[in-house]
Amino acid sequence: MDSVPELLSFAAQVFEKHGGITERDDNHVMALLPPGLARSLDLPEEVQLGDGAVPLLYGSPVLDRLIQVATKKIPLIFGRIEVPYLKKGGFEQLIGQDIVFTNGQVRVTGRAEARTSYMVLICRYVALSDERKEGLVEVGTHEGTGAIIEDFESLWPEFRPEFYTLGKVPPHFSIHLEQTISNAMQKARVLAEEKLIDFIKSMQRRLHRDVKNTREYYEALRKEMEASLSHHNLSEAQRHERIAKIEDLPGEMARKIEDLKQKYKIQVRLRPCAALRFLVNVVQIMAGIRFRKHRRTVHLTWNPISRRLDPLVCERCYESTRSVHPREKDSRILLLCPSCAQKQ
Repeated sequence: MDSVPELLSFAAQVFEKHGGITERDDNHVMALLPPGLARSLDLPEEVQLGDGAVPLLYGSPVLDRLIQVATKKIPLIFGRIEVPYLKKGGFEQLIGQDIVFTNGQVRVTGRAEARTSYMVLICRYVALSDERKEGLVEVGTHEGTGAIIEDFESLWPEFRPEFYTLGKVPPHFSIHLEQTISNAMQKARVLAEEKLIDFIKSMQRRLHRDVKNTREYYEALRKEMEASLSHHNLSEAQRHERIAKIEDLPGEMARKIEDLKQKYKIQVRLRPCAALRFLVNVVQIMAGIRFRKHRRTVHLTWNPISRRLDPLVCERCYESTRSVHPREKDSRILLLCPSCAQKQ
């Protein structure tokens, strides 16, 4: 089976980037690999891919391992988005439209132009069952708060960003991204599950069909074997043997059904494969919140890419929310999402 030339070229690039020595043409790649790389790829240190040796095809285990090595350290791209316009006023109307504060008095106390950073995290999902389904999902986030920014991943190309070259990245990007990446990965799982709905339903239909056919087969077999018990040529020993087989049929059927469940069991893997990080000029809005006897100032961000206020992040579960519920805790105001507010 012929290997795909583009995949051979990709393999050679991975080998060379990780210290291997290669010789290649359109039909094969000869390589001498460092011991650690050979172990990661489950290949010998001296290997030939293609041309009658180890084939390299889409969906092959060797390609999966090459992709894992190539994407172990995800590529980062840094850029800057210059926007033609920053909103000057009218932010009072956006509170109650873009973000709703429930059971609290809120008023705008000031505005300032600022620069903040956003990330688009690109994740690859692979669903394995009797078939294979894979694809990409993208999630936009505010790096400082970890808020999920709806549609940012599809809107940013309209602004023609300027990308920084290696060594020219300014020191304005956020450093602590643990919560941001965690929130983005949670959102990516939701998006991947949505893309896999049809795939999951297909596997469930096939499982239901095969289980139904298996049950019908064993039911017909049981009836046939029970009918044969009345055959006058059967000896007593043969009759006891056939009865024992009939008694074993439910257990045998259960094992077959369990095998089918394992066959159609769906395993989903999700991992980040690239990230784009942008500096963007925004408007910071200072808003004063009054809840019962307490007061607090919160900073809101008007995002010129989405042209609306960014959502806030629940201060208990860190989920993004546009419905904010102030609650009192330890003589201060805590900002919660609807779900956490109900648990109070």
